Amino acid sequence: MKVLILGASGFLGGTIFSKIKNSGNEVLGTYSKNNKNRDYIKLDVFEISSLTALVTEYKPDVIIWTVMNHEREEEIAEKVMPALCDAVGSRRFIFVSTSVAYEKNMSESVEPFLRTAESYNHHYFNGKIKSEQVISKLPNYCIVRPGSIYGIDPFGEMDNRSLALKKHVDSGDIYIRANNIEFSIVDVNELADAIIELTTNDYVGILNVSEEKPVSHYAFNKALCRKYGWDDSCIVANEEKENIYYLDNSLRKRILKTRIGWL
Repeated sequence: MKVLILGASGFLGGTIFSKIKNSGNEVLGTYSKNNKNRDYIKLDVFEISSLTALVTEYKPDVIIWTVMNHEREEEIAEKVMPALCDAVGSRRFIFVSTSVAYEKNMSESVEPFLRTAESYNHHYFNGKIKSEQVISKLPNYCIVRPGSIYGIDPFGEMDNRSLALKKHVDSGDIYIRANNIEFSIVDVNELADAIIELTTNDYVGILNVSEEKPVSHYAFNKALCRKYGWDDSCIVANEEKENIYYLDNSLRKRILKTRIGWL
């Protein structure tokens, strides 16, 4: 199996790349600015002719998209994704998306809503939603909507949430986290395993991938401290305007064998 990972220099992309390479399969990864691995090749996905030429010349069996660009995500959806999908054709295409709504137990059929210009990170969310619309016309696609990603990647690097917590642990500064805002989470290694399983799975459609149950921001940070052996006395609970957004994993549990566990 030949796999092309677009965005392999990212936290998730690099984890997928490492696992596939170690399994003995042929894999090619791309980076745009940050090259953490000499095996990656430089590619700006906005250079559309270079992107489509790579797909044509490398002839991968599977293409995995893990690119994230918070400012230009809508441009990706409108300019890059249609051309890429033409080049993809009938190949297996796995697209890492995001949560598309704010709702308890979001199923795969949840109605996405476009954010307004005043909304947090609206370009990113709207771009992912628009890309999903383009990709869903392909014959052999899987859109993965993951929970918030945490953990330690194969290069020993932690996710940004853990790093932010560690700064407070080290400094002793109070870290206020809401105990009434719940969200879905997933370990980067378990998410990577699930995506790799999907490369040989014939499921076509959207799939939520996160842990069984949601967790509050407060409980999540407490659990991270237990996991890494850190002093959790800096974490203080508060209540904010309730904002509940977590995933229903019923479909994932029926389709995938990959175990998605708790901290």
